[in-house]
Amino acid sequence: MSISEISNKPITILKSSTVSDIIKKLLELKLSRLIVVESGKPVGIITEKDIGLFLFSENSMRGLDDIPISKIMKPILFIEEKLTPKESAKIMIDKGVSSLTIGSPENITGIFTKTDLVKYYLDNPSEKKIFDYMTHDYVYTHSAAPLYKVVKKMLENKVSRIIVKNQNEEPTGVISFRDLFRISIELGSEEDDMGFTIPDQIRKGFLSKEGFGNISLANEVMTKGIVSIKFDEKISTACKLILENNISGLVVFDENDSISGIISKTDIARAIVD
Repeated sequence: MSISEISNKPITILKSSTVSDIIKKLLELKLSRLIVVESGKPVGIITEKDIGLFLFSENSMRGLDDIPISKIMKPILFIEEKLTPKESAKIMIDKGVSSLTIGSPENITGIFTKTDLVKYYLDNPSEKKIFDYMTHDYVYTHSAAPLYKVVKKMLENKVSRIIVKNQNEEPTGVISFRDLFRISIELGSEEDDMGFTIPDQIRKGFLSKEGFGNISLANEVMTKGIVSIKFDEKISTACKLILENNISGLVVFDENDSISGIISKTDIARAIVD
């Protein structure tokens, strides 16, 4: 099987668009990446992780409508359509990317993502178990933590999502860049007494002790509930849960019902390569 048989049609956005435009489109379509085009040709790719790492660490006073996506987009990694899912998984792991673009700078015929790898594994299951491929290290915060500390922790660890635990060390939810994007858009649509929007205060507010990042707590922003799996389950079961819930990974519990790590799409890609 070649990846051209299971790839998807890429969704695009104009290079002239702003960060505000792409966040709205990602949220509306529930996507995690878009191909950037100019004069009908692909010129870059941008993911929600790229946006988050830039947006919440950038210190200028520019608003979301003033930042062109050309400041964030990355070069496209083109591949041939004859590659197999296993070959594609190895490229993703080696290059540290979550998607591959099929075609050329003149024309894109498809996009192949780690989600497609998960679908492929589910259709071609094996007896491999989660404990052999899971990631034991994970990043977490507590429900009472102020938002600015949560965002700083995400930036320091370069992760796009973080597990939230309660005072009893039980996982109660997850905060992702997508949750933060939603707040950015909601607050950015509000106007002050003079009729001006205040997007510049939003980003500073996420990281500032003086802004709403100090008065907003993790449990007010997080997506409540987690999707979990036991360490001794098959990877195919994890694939099914990931696809059903449209998430990038699962919390893994050990035999004592304590968190022992996570199983992500990247881990599943490693299982395909082995």
